[in-house]
Amino acid sequence: MKKQIVFALVALTINFCAGQVHAITAGIDSFTITRDGSAFFADDFTDGNPPPSAPKFASGGSASYSVVGTLPAGSESGGVLQLNSANGALTANAPETPRLFVGVLLLSGTTSGTNILGVNNTLNETAIFNLTIPAPGPFSAYGIRLTDAVSGTTYQLLQLFVETNQNTGLQDIHYVLQDFDANTITLLGNDPLAPPVGTDQILLNLSRPSSSNDDVFASYQYLQSGSVIGGNTFATPGQVFQGEDFVRGQFFAAQAVPEPASWLLVGLGLFGIKLFRRRGK
Repeated sequence: MKKQIVFALVALTINFCAGQVHAITAGIDSFTITRDGSAFFADDFTDGNPPPSAPKFASGGSASYSVVGTLPAGSESGGVLQLNSANGALTANAPETPRLFVGVLLLSGTTSGTNILGVNNTLNETAIFNLTIPAPGPFSAYGIRLTDAVSGTTYQLLQLFVETNQNTGLQDIHYVLQDFDANTITLLGNDPLAPPVGTDQILLNLSRPSSSNDDVFASYQYLQSGSVIGGNTFATPGQVFQGEDFVRGQFFAAQAVPEPASWLLVGLGLFGIKLFRRRGK
């Protein structure tokens, strides 16, 4: 009887911990950036070679991505790149909450040159994702960023994403400023995720319409077979170029990670199984 109770508790523990974390797989159909009203970069994910492989910049210069996490062979197929948060690397957001994160950063310039998104440029970063509804519960998300991150520095980033809200457990579309200098996240816009019937994709856009200020506006559109059937533009802009004179574009998928206590429970459960197996020999 004791053996049956322990096995039942172990099963409940493992199921409980698995239920605390929801991996998300987000398929991105296209990723484009325009600068000063002209093409800068475009990837339609049709060559079957996942990042770090990338098409050339519109200028003709070679381009590549930096990848956080893993994009396994076959993740780019049929014009879609699949981002699976379960393949993410362990990272942390600005308030130092741990995340599993798969991120793909376009390695545009950080100093003067042809392929830089600089302080004197207007820009638009756009990604089209196949519509995925994050599972209810702990945080899971996919979306786009503009960041001034360089290796070994703290930084700021603007992030527009579809998520399961870690506070409410509900799905929404979030626009935030993450400040890794101050370890803060500032909410700039938030809408419930409410796709009209027939929505099959969602377009996310970050736009700096004027080079005379640092304002970046976020918008989203629900798409059905490529036609817009709904959406919104958030009224409050975020600020870029607060520490550097460049930004880079990124797309990503992320999820929460189990609390240490949950891992401990799993470990105790597995220890219990092992103990009973030894006694049964």
